[in-house]
Amino acid sequence: MQRFAISAAIATIGLALLPRIVSGHHSYAAEFDRNAPMTIDGVVTEVWFRSPHVRYYISVTDDDGNEVLWDTRGLTPTKLVRQGWMKNTINVGDHIKLYGHIGHTNKTIMSIIDVTLPDGQVLTSRSVAYDIKN
Repeated sequence: MQRFAISAAIATIGLALLPRIVSGHHSYAAEFDRNAPMTIDGVVTEVWFRSPHVRYYISVTDDDGNEVLWDTRGLTPTKLVRQGWMKNTINVGDHIKLYGHIGHTNKTIMSIIDVTLPDGQVLTSRSVAYDIKN
């Protein structure tokens, strides 16, 4: 009887946490605008090569000469490593060009599709699903 009570308690806690776990995964279409691809060009100020998504903060000079900080996001580190990226592929101080989809509500976030490195090499942050849909 005690085993049943413990199992029931664990199952109840697990079910109670399920909505939080599921809501942690966001919808790409809800956050990014596939109809608004664009390119930005700037200097890397911060690198986050960790889960759930690799992020690069990029300082971009806008048309008025102001510095604007962009939050750019790629795939998971594991997926990027399989595509040839490494933790030190992009470093603070690198001048890079990024192509991707900007946010619906926040126009200074971007989901990275391609990155052009300082040496001209182009790396992709596309998933197979992106290539199938586009």
